[in-house]
Amino acid sequence: LRLLTLESALHDGCEFHELINITRGRKLPEEHRAQIWYICLGGGNKLNNFSQFDEIFDLPEQGTIRANCKTLVDKLGNDEDDKVPLVCDTESIFTYYCKSRHLKFDPSKGWSDILIPLLAVKMPRDHIYICFEEILEKYIPRETEKGSPIFHLIRLLLLYHDPELTTFLDSKKITPDLFCTLWIKSLFSSVCTLNEIMPLWDIYFQERDQFFIVFLVLVILMNARDQIISMLEQEQSREKIIETLTNIPTALNIEDIPDFCSLARYYALKTPNTFKKEFSTLIFGSVYMGNSESENFVGNLPLSQALCLPVSSQEILEITDMVEEAPDGIEQVGFFLVDCRPSEQYNAGHLPNAFHLDSNLMLQQPTSFQTAVQGLFMAQRQALASGTPGCGKHLCFIGSGREAEDQYVHMVVASFLQRKTQYVSLAKGGYQAFHSLLAHNLDGNLADHDSKKCIVCSPESESSKVSESGDYDSMIITNDPLNTPQDSLLNKFSSISTLFKSKSSEMKGKLVDYITNPNGSNTPVGRHVNPKDKGKLYKSPDVFSIQEDEDDTGRGREDEKNGLYELVDVSQFMKNSEIVHSFKCNQVRENGYMFSSHLLLTENLMYVIKEAEDRKNQGYITARRTLASIVKITSKKKHPDLITFKYGSTLPDGDITITDMDRFLIPNASEATKTIKELIMKLIEVEKT
Repeated sequence: LRLLTLESALHDGCEFHELINITRGRKLPEEHRAQIWYICLGGGNKLNNFSQFDEIFDLPEQGTIRANCKTLVDKLGNDEDDKVPLVCDTESIFTYYCKSRHLKFDPSKGWSDILIPLLAVKMPRDHIYICFEEILEKYIPRETEKGSPIFHLIRLLLLYHDPELTTFLDSKKITPDLFCTLWIKSLFSSVCTLNEIMPLWDIYFQERDQFFIVFLVLVILMNARDQIISMLEQEQSREKIIETLTNIPTALNIEDIPDFCSLARYYALKTPNTFKKEFSTLIFGSVYMGNSESENFVGNLPLSQALCLPVSSQEILEITDMVEEAPDGIEQVGFFLVDCRPSEQYNAGHLPNAFHLDSNLMLQQPTSFQTAVQGLFMAQRQALASGTPGCGKHLCFIGSGREAEDQYVHMVVASFLQRKTQYVSLAKGGYQAFHSLLAHNLDGNLADHDSKKCIVCSPESESSKVSESGDYDSMIITNDPLNTPQDSLLNKFSSISTLFKSKSSEMKGKLVDYITNPNGSNTPVGRHVNPKDKGKLYKSPDVFSIQEDEDDTGRGREDEKNGLYELVDVSQFMKNSEIVHSFKCNQVRENGYMFSSHLLLTENLMYVIKEAEDRKNQGYITARRTLASIVKITSKKKHPDLITFKYGSTLPDGDITITDMDRFLIPNASEATKTIKELIMKLIEVEKT
């Protein structure tokens, strides 16, 4: 009956949505596959210029194209009489596409692998070209070379769903481009037989989702996680692991395809969708589409350095408003919002369903911060157990939306990722973005909103001031209100704050202070240098000054990028007679990650040793700095233990050239900076004499 309905619909020239109601994302009848693929790929709505091709084959690489076409047709196994017209058609398709797009034919692009299934279903020549063009420009990323955006996105998605597996792969420097490039370039046609590709493409084209490929990759990795982790724990070679990963799709058989695609849909439903809007034009599209520099950034970091998956405020609010059941009862994305702004900002306005975790606690009161984190997880468990609306399993962290402050939010997020916490994301634009979207009814949608103290309404208010230098523009408020239900967010989630403030017998009595609003009763450690005391700036390359941190971006570290570390026994290294001082610390990277480290000082050198996670009492020397190269030591007013060392030289006119920097969280940093200052002063005195 369904086949008759399908045949009738195809005969009547049905549209895509009518077709999907019949096929329902399943394997297609072989006799109708060519026609349905053509409809799914939008063939009926595309202008066909290929029919006007002049059949002139005069490209410089024409010989390469013809040889490639002959090899391609040989793979199909047709009779000799059928091969000649197929070679001609294939050469016409490649030649016209290269001419129309001003491209040079490159066999490594994998176009042949795309064309083989299209030829196998026996489409008309014009239809083959249209489908070939649509697949290349809609479903195949423009860039598939090492380090291309698609591979950074795959890693971010794997980090979101399985941070432990991501950490294992990162430890071996195994990036997605090392094992799944062929999968991506050919939609698996280069690694699977036609028997598997036909039903896979049946479902793929019915999905009409450019990013379906990344979820298929995710399924393969998640299903193979135990095997991968076992290989890593057995210390098998990196090359062996990459080879094993690369060959996983070859084991797929035709019976696996429905489950393979169903699992991909499952992960797609459990993933926020913001990345699809953010990165669609960056990753997919015609070669004519240029990449604007801003498209390759997540916040102020390039996609390759993104800390975690970004989520827009629009999507967060839309998901908060939805209380729908997912298909087949699958649980969809539900956010547990974590507001990491300072207490004074949180108290001047916040989303009513947001848990407060003051990022300042992480540096000023680490013990209180850990207690607050325990409270966060406890509150989330209680909210999930009671079915509280607006609370889900997915942690989404909210900053202020101001770059200087949000670096501490990034450190908080990084600490959760290092705990291997699943479903971690960051709200794009922070509080300012929510404020803009809810501007039509701020008092009804934001809890405790005080326009006189709100950092957006009153940029000059006390709560809006930050310790860093620099001015900050307030978010421009849009006049287009968000289409939300009549009930305000404040009314909808009025009971949630009560949940977050409830005591638990499992926690100490003072935990509630940190759950509701961790102001922190302890006085922050005093700054080791008075803000007015800038120190004397010597006109010599061998000097430094202590100033307020201006958030310079780190550069260099080529040794670290290339993995050129020296492994040492930390205790033995400290016993070296040349070591005069040592300080336990955490090195802080640009993306917020912190690593347990040691600063070791000689009379003229500073060693940075990062503790090896998998080797007890051992560490890697990640940097050897001459003390003479330190030109600035900076810190934050609110976080005096977060120290930045800036390296470079001082020019004769007094200008300072910064060539590199390191940032550390050092307990009792004043002692460390005082010691380093004294050592540098000794060097200066020696040079003078």
